[in-house]
Formats: sequence, structure tokens, C-alpha cells
Amino acid sequence: MTAHEHASAGLDAWQVAAAIIGALAVALYLGAARRLRRRGDAWSWRRTASFTAGGLSLVAAATLEPPGEPFTAHMAQHLVAGMAAPLLMALGRPLTLALRALRPGAPRRGLLAVAHSPPVSWLVFPPTAAVLDLGGLWLLYRTPLLAAAQERPWLHAAVHVHVVAAGFLLAFSVCQLDPLRRRWSLPWRAATLLAAGAAHAVLAKTLYATPRPAPASPSPICAPAPS
Repeated sequence: MTAHEHASAGLDAWQVAAAIIGALAVALYLGAARRLRRRGDAWSWRRTASFTAGGLSLVAAATLEPPGEPFTAHMAQHLVAGMAAPLLMALGRPLTLALRALRPGAPRRGLLAVAHSPPVSWLVFPPTAAVLDLGGLWLLYRTPLLAAAQERPWLHAAVHVHVVAAGFLLAFSVCQLDPLRRRWSLPWRAATLLAAGAAHAVLAKTLYATPRPAPASPSPICAPAPS
């Protein structure tokens, strides 16, 4: 199936789900921000704009076909869904907004307990988040995983979930704008960001220097494709 035929066949289930999740996240965020303002509390419009732009970018990455060659279009999707959208959403401080919008009670205490739990604390440890993010990319592009994902819809969807979730986790852990159980120092976060950037650059160079694993049968990489 050619890229044009694939695109004309309609959206895959993962694309519809991603678009719904992105739109729902924006709607919930805007609703929480409005709730704060209606009771007289301030909330920065810059944070709202940042999160909204991130959520809509995720929707666009899931539903629109980028221009360019197949692998170039695929990488554009990856950059938006795995890097730009998560960063914009993290800059919107969604956890802070949720905690402020919720009234004192069980839901607020439960959310804070989850945010401060040991598993979440380890997940937002910057090196852990970087390994999950960059490790996933190395597995995707330097093993047959990408080809396998193009042949199996459930794996295709799982790859997208990991890319977006790991990207958000890395952005959340490096920025550390929301209340966490432990705030890691700037040197920790800066070193993690530099190391992640270096690993990403090395991965990009290996993709140019050596062929990536090819699928067993012809399959388009462009949208819809793994990000």
C-alpha cells in the first residue's frame, strides 16, 4: 500500500485515540484554568497557551500527514509528538493547575499522594527519564522494532504511547516546574539534558551512517507511522 493509499484509507485507531486524548487534555486544562479564574485566583495565560499549543500539536502529529519524503515525514512526526508537544505541555504546569483547581478532599490528597509516591519519584529522576526516552528511541531505530511495529497495529500503538509518555516524562523531570517529592538540583538536570542531547545526536548520525533495519515487506513509514 502506498503512502497516499494508506492516508486515504482513513485514520488508524491509535490516531483517533491520540487525537481524542490530546483534545481531552486541552479541554480539561482549559476547564481547570477557568475554574480558578471564576473563583478569583490568578493563572498565567502563558501557561495556558503553552499547554494548549502542546495538546493541539499532539493532535496534529497524530492526524495530519507531514510533507516530504517518508522517513523525513516520520521524523517530523516524532519531533512534534515526542519532543515539542511534551515540552509545551510540561511548561503549562498541569499538576500545579490540577492541585489548585481541586477542592481540599480525597481527590486532591490522592493526586498529591501519587505525585509524591516513591515510584513516581524514581520515574521523574532525570537520568531515569532520559534512559526511558533515549533507550526507547535506540530500540526503535537500531533494532527491527520499527519494522515490526509497521506490521502489528497493537505494537504500532504501543510505540506511539511510549514516545509521547517518555517525552513528557523527560520534559517534566528536567523542567521540574510542578510540585514533586524531591527537586533535583540544576547540575543534575543540566547534565541529564546534555547527555540526552549527545545520545540523540549519536543516534541521528548512526541513522545516516548505517542503514536502519528494513521491514520484511514494503510498508510506508510516513503518516500514519510510528513517531
